[in-house]
Amino acid sequence: MALNKSTQELKRHLKGTAANLESTANEILKLAEQMSEVDVTAVLQLVNRLYGDADQLKAYADEVKAKRIVRNKAL
Repeated sequence: MALNKSTQELKRHLKGTAANLESTANEILKLAEQMSEVDVTAVLQLVNRLYGDADQLKAYADEVKAKRIVRNKAL
């Protein structure tokens, strides 16, 4: 049985948001490489948080795909 339209949209949004977080993390790393007076540890912690959030969103998208999370049609 295929995913309903609302659930497909949820999956697509979760994956899109995860991709945006990863892209943001990559951009932060690129900017940090260009700066000389950056607290590298602080930047890496922020980037690590972004990657962690992206991984969590991907896991939710996988749960949507496996139909463990389903979005119902609005009433």
